[in-house]
Amino acid sequence: MKPKMMKQPPQINADAADTDGVYSNVFFVAASRAEFVLDFARIVPGVQGAKLKSRVILSPHRMKALVKTLESQIESYEGKFGKLDIDNLNTFGFKNPEEE
Repeated sequence: MKPKMMKQPPQINADAADTDGVYSNVFFVAASRAEFVLDFARIVPGVQGAKLKSRVILSPHRMKALVKTLESQIESYEGKFGKLDIDNLNTFGFKNPEEE
């Protein structure tokens, strides 16, 4: 017997404290045969390194579904607000005052 597929995503129940979200301005991805690990971190001026803010672990199938969903959302966003430029991915908008 074939398992039934969900037609609608499950409703997500969230505590009020969890709905604020976490800001991240850098992310890292690692993968093994069994899973993808997405680390979201924050870099701030004057502090060495990045502080981990959240880690999400996904199966390869869920990762591929996430990528597909993100691509669709980015396409929609760019249709409304214009093309996103990702040429400067390694800059964070922080300038050392001594470099000016």
